[in-house]
Amino acid sequence: MLQFISSVLIASAVFNFVGLLANLFIAVVNYKSWMQNHRISSSDRILFSLAITRFLMLGSFLLLVIYQFLFPLVLRSVFILIFSRLCWVFLESTSLWFMTLLNTLYCVKITNFQHSVFLLLKRNLSPKTPWLLLACVLISFFITLLYFVLRLTSPIPPYMLGRNNTEIDLNAEVLPILMSVALSCCLQFILNVASTSLVIKSLWQHIKMMQKNNTKFWNPRTEALAGAMKQMIYFLMAYVPHSVLMLLFYLNIAIGETVEHLTIYSFFSTLYHPGHSVLIVLTHPRLKAEAKKMLCFSRSCKFDCK
Repeated sequence: MLQFISSVLIASAVFNFVGLLANLFIAVVNYKSWMQNHRISSSDRILFSLAITRFLMLGSFLLLVIYQFLFPLVLRSVFILIFSRLCWVFLESTSLWFMTLLNTLYCVKITNFQHSVFLLLKRNLSPKTPWLLLACVLISFFITLLYFVLRLTSPIPPYMLGRNNTEIDLNAEVLPILMSVALSCCLQFILNVASTSLVIKSLWQHIKMMQKNNTKFWNPRTEALAGAMKQMIYFLMAYVPHSVLMLLFYLNIAIGETVEHLTIYSFFSTLYHPGHSVLIVLTHPRLKAEAKKMLCFSRSCKFDCK
C-alpha cells in the first residue's frame, strides 16, 4: 500500500510541475500585457487570478509531496495535515469558482440571447468583475470553514488506515454541513455546465453560419472562436468527472476518510488543474502566440550557440 501511495504521489508531483509552469506562463503573459497596455480586460483579469490561485495550489501540494519524502516524521503532525488540507480545499474551491465566473463571462459575451437576465448580465458583469472575484474568494473561505467543521464533527477519526463493516450513521451536526457543501458544489456544477453548453452551441451556430454565407472561413476571429469552443468542450469533458469526485470526497469525509481515498482524490485533482491550464495555453490565441515565440527564441538560441 505504501508503494502504491508513493507511486501516485510521484505521478502527481510530475503533473504538478507541468501545471506550475503552465500557470506561471499564463500569469506572466497576462501581467506583461497589463503593464504594457495599462489596462486589462475582464476575462484576462479572471484568467490572471485563476493562474495565480492554481499556481499556489499546485505549489503547496508539490511542497507537501517533497516533505513527505524528505521529512516523513513531519507529516505525522496532525496540525500540518489539517493545515495543508485546509489550504488545498480553499485554493481548490477558489480556482473552481474563478473558472465558473470565467465561463459565465464567456457565455454572456458570446451568446446572443435577448432575455432580460442576459441583457442585465451583459451590462453589469464586466464592470463588477473585481467584486465578483472577491465574492468567489469569500464563498471559498466559507466552504473551507464548513469543511473544517465537518472534519471536527466527523463520526470517524480522519486519515484512518482502514474501515470495518460497521454501519455509519450521519448525526444531526454532520448532515446540515454536508448538505451545505453539496449545495455549493451543485450550484457551481450547474452554472459551469449550463454556461459552457450555451457557449459551445452559440459558437457552433456561428461557425455553421459562416460556412453557409461562403465567407472567408479561417481568419483570426474564427481561430479565436474555434479555440474557445475547443477549450469549452475539453473543459466540460474534464470538469464533470472531477466534480463527481469532489462530491464523493466530501461525502467520504462525513462517513470516514481513508488514506487510499485521499490519495486518489488528490491525484485526480492534480490531473484536472494542470491539464486544463495546459489546454488554456494551447487554445488561447495570445498565450499560444507567446508560447510559439518562446519556443522559436529557444531554438534560435540553440542554433546561435552551435
